[in-house]
Amino acid sequence: MAAGLPVTFLPPRRRALLMHVLAAVAFLAVSAISLVIALQQQVSGVFALLLLVSLAFFVPLPVVLYRAYALYNAAYTLERDGLRIRWGLRAEDIPLTEIEWVRPASDLGFHLPLPPLSFPGAILGLRKVEELGEVEFLASDRNNLLLIAAPQKVYAISPEDTRGFLRSFQNAIEMGSITPLPAYSAEPAAFARRVWDDRVARGFLVAGLVLTAGLLLLVSLAVPGRTEVALGYDAQGLPLEPVPAQQLLLLPVLGIFAYVVNLFIGLFFYRREAERPVAFVLWICSAVTPILLILATLLIL
Repeated sequence: MAAGLPVTFLPPRRRALLMHVLAAVAFLAVSAISLVIALQQQVSGVFALLLLVSLAFFVPLPVVLYRAYALYNAAYTLERDGLRIRWGLRAEDIPLTEIEWVRPASDLGFHLPLPPLSFPGAILGLRKVEELGEVEFLASDRNNLLLIAAPQKVYAISPEDTRGFLRSFQNAIEMGSITPLPAYSAEPAAFARRVWDDRVARGFLVAGLVLTAGLLLLVSLAVPGRTEVALGYDAQGLPLEPVPAQQLLLLPVLGIFAYVVNLFIGLFFYRREAERPVAFVLWICSAVTPILLILATLLIL
């Protein structure tokens, strides 16, 4: 391990992680509060609106949590034979012999446009730049971007210690590469295709989606023909006080919540062979939950 190589550089993340956590808490809080208030409503229009608000704030939550996880585990490892970039499910290994140049974005002499929907901690995505060609951003901070030119594209990264990264890269160049790092690339889209190609996983995920859509259709057809329904029974086995029929929409909303949660947690466990049974259990639950909710709907009706 000559001249301090390999060495791992981390992106600036403390402030961005805090922002992600606060955003996740805010989304969860608004979703939960909207759902609780909706359950207390007697006016059908207000109830349906609050359910939509609850669902709208819940759906982005897994994305925010994944981006926080990806940022926490992000790293740029510079070795004598190449550079390893890790950002969540995105991985890129670039042989040293294929790196044409490395320079700060501030030295370009023109403004480098960022990908759409970029924010601190998640400057991610591809951008076509006339002077550079295709640029892939795997960074957390726009103020200390480093550009790494490779034959296929330019990578924009943001090591917290940019000067240290440049010094280490110069050391690697001076030592020369003995055995170039094998080129490697892994993308979230490729991971999604791998899950989709798994017949068992695909079967449970499709079944859960179809059954959840069926539950939503069943409730949508049942609600217009009724004004009130009793959502369950008390300890003595007697029907509960009737509520507006629109509150039946709570069942498909719960089904969607369960499907989204099981989907993303299952994807997390599917990455490792030893943990895949946990993913399959969660995805089985995604199919079983709407079945139980459909039965509950039929019993209520």
